[in-house]
Amino acid sequence: MPNSIATYQIEVLKEPFQFEGNSSDQTVVVKTFVENKLVTKTKYGLVTKEEVYAQLKNGENINLNRCYVKDFSISKFKNSIDHDDLEHIDVNDFVAEDAFFDCSLRTDFSYINFKGVARFNDTIFSHGNISFYQSRFNNDTPVEFKHVEFGSGEISFQYVEFNNETTAFTGVKFYGGVVSFVNANFKNGDALFNNVDFYNSRVKFHFAKFENGCVNFNKARFGDKLVDFRKVEFGSGRVDFRRAAFGNCYVNFDESEIVKGKFNFRSARFGNNDITFKLVNFGQADVLFENVNFGTGNLSFSESSSKYISFKGSRLDVFLDLCVKRVEIIDLSQTVLRDIVDVKPINHQVNIKTLYLNEMRNLGRIIIDWKDNNVLELISNQKKTTLRQKSEQFNILKENFEISGQYNDEDKSYIHFKRFELSADYQETIRDGGLKLFSLPNYVFRWLIFDKMGLFATSPLRVLFSMFVIYIMFSLLYLTFPFFDAGTIVNSVGATDGMSYLQTCFYHSAITFLTIGYGDYYPTGINRGISIVEGWSGLFLMSYFTVAFVRKILR
Repeated sequence: MPNSIATYQIEVLKEPFQFEGNSSDQTVVVKTFVENKLVTKTKYGLVTKEEVYAQLKNGENINLNRCYVKDFSISKFKNSIDHDDLEHIDVNDFVAEDAFFDCSLRTDFSYINFKGVARFNDTIFSHGNISFYQSRFNNDTPVEFKHVEFGSGEISFQYVEFNNETTAFTGVKFYGGVVSFVNANFKNGDALFNNVDFYNSRVKFHFAKFENGCVNFNKARFGDKLVDFRKVEFGSGRVDFRRAAFGNCYVNFDESEIVKGKFNFRSARFGNNDITFKLVNFGQADVLFENVNFGTGNLSFSESSSKYISFKGSRLDVFLDLCVKRVEIIDLSQTVLRDIVDVKPINHQVNIKTLYLNEMRNLGRIIIDWKDNNVLELISNQKKTTLRQKSEQFNILKENFEISGQYNDEDKSYIHFKRFELSADYQETIRDGGLKLFSLPNYVFRWLIFDKMGLFATSPLRVLFSMFVIYIMFSLLYLTFPFFDAGTIVNSVGATDGMSYLQTCFYHSAITFLTIGYGDYYPTGINRGISIVEGWSGLFLMSYFTVAFVRKILR
C-alpha cells in the first residue's frame, strides 16, 4: 500500500488575514507537497500559542478556525499558571476547523477537560507527535475530527474519555507511525472511523471500550504494520468493518467481547499475514465474514464463542482454525477453499451445532472427525437447506475423507449422502405426482436393497447377513407350500440319502441360492417360480457382496 505522506512548506507574510470573524495581523501560506508535487496552497491567519494561552487563562471560548498555530502545548500552559501536569484543566468551547497545527516535536492536548464544543474538522496536524492523552469530552455535542490529517509521529488518544454523543473520525488520514486509542472509552456514542486511511501506521485499540453505540470502520484502509484490537469491549452496538482493506498487517482481535448486534466484515480484504480472533466472545452477535478475501496468512477462531459465524461466498486461501469453544452455526456455504479448515478437537472440546457446507468448492482439505465433531448432527440439524443440499454436503465430506485417508468416515458420509439423495428423490416424486408416482417401487427397491441390505456397498458383513436371511426365508417358503398343495421339492435320481423334507428344503434352497444347480432335487408347482427368484437373488447378492468386500480390501 502506498504511503504518500504530505510535506509542508511554511511562509509567513506580513499582511492581515480575516476568516469568518477571525482576524490576524499576519498571514501564513502553507504549501502542501505530495511526492514532491505541489498539491495545495492555503492561507491561514497566524495565531501564537501565547495568544491561545491567554484566552485559556481567561476562560474564553477558543475559535481557531482557519488559523495557524505552532507548538501548542497544554502542558506548557499549565506550567505557566502553576497547574499540576497530571491534573485535568477545564476548557470551554474549542473549535479549530480548517486549522493548521505545526510543531517542532509535539502538539499537546493531554489532560484537558473539554466542557463545551470540541470540533477539529478539516484540520491539519503537521509532522510530530500529537497527544490527547487522558483528555475528557464532557459536553453533550458530537466530538468531531472529520477529514483531519495527522502527521507522521505518534498519534495518541490513549485513555481518552469521549462523551455519549457521536465521535466522528470520518475520512481522517493518519500518517503517524503509531495511532493509539489504547484504553479509550467511547461510552454510548457512535464511533465513526469510516473511510479512514491509516496508511502504514501501527493501529492500536486494545483495551478500548465501546458501550451501546455503533462502531464503524466501513471502507477503512489499514497498512502493512499492525492492527491491534485485543481485549476490546465492543458492547451491544453494531461493529462494521464492511469493505475495509487490510494490507499485509498482523490483525489481532484476541479476547475481545461483543454482547449482541452484528460484527460485520462483509467484502473486507486482508493481506498476507495472520488474522486472529482467539478467545473472542461474540455473545449473541451475528459474525459476518461474507465475500471476504482473507489473503494467504493464518486465520484463527480458536476457543471463541458465538451464536452465528458466516463465511458465505468467501475465498479461503488461509489455514482456517475453527476449533471454537462454542458456536451454534458456522456457515461455509459457497466458499472456495484452497487451504485447510480445521474443526477437529485436540486440546479442548469443539462444540458446533450446525455446519453449512452447501455449494462449497473444496480444493483444499477439511480436518474433521465424524465422531468427535458429531458430523451427522452438524449437517442434519440444518434448517435452511433442502434434502438435496444436505446430500451434496455429505458428498463433499465423503470426498474430503477419501483424500484424508479416513475411510471409515468416508463410508459414513457416503451412506448419508445416498440416503439424503434417495429421500430428496422420493420427496420430489411425491410433490410432482402424476406419472412420477409409478417410480415409487424403484425407491422402495433402492431403500431395501442398497441401503438396508448393504449400506450402499460399504458393509460386506451386512450383505453377508442379508444373504443368510434371504436364504432362510426361501427355505421356509419351500417348507410351507406343501401344506397348501402349492408345490413341493422332488428327488430326481432316487437318492437314498435319507434327508427329511425340512433338510431337503434347506438343501435345495442353498443349491439354488448359490446357483450351483446339481439337479438332484427339483421344484414343482409354485416352487418353480420361487426357485427362479431365489437364483436371481443369490446371483445379485453374491455380486453385491463381492463389490463391498473388494472395496474394503482395496482400501
